[in-house]
Amino acid sequence: MSQLLLSNLLFTLALLVYVIVSLFDMWKAYTRTSSKTDFLFFILTLITLFIGFLASPFLALAFQWKRSRAKRVIGILLIGIPLTLVLVSRFL
Repeated sequence: MSQLLLSNLLFTLALLVYVIVSLFDMWKAYTRTSSKTDFLFFILTLITLFIGFLASPFLALAFQWKRSRAKRVIGILLIGIPLTLVLVSRFL
């Protein structure tokens, strides 16, 4: 049981780091271009980070989708691995 708790905690921590790095990228993109879309992503991600963490990684992934291939792949893995593990554990 403790190993499962530790793995969940590590995934949550990794997602939190990914969201924080994406927030930093959003703010840099907004200050560089003054794009309202970048600012909207920043505000929405910041709000969902505190209200409901579940949506924050998806918003961060949507922001990183066309900007950074490496961060897009990291986001897909961070979101996809836990979802896959949950689905596999439900059906096995």
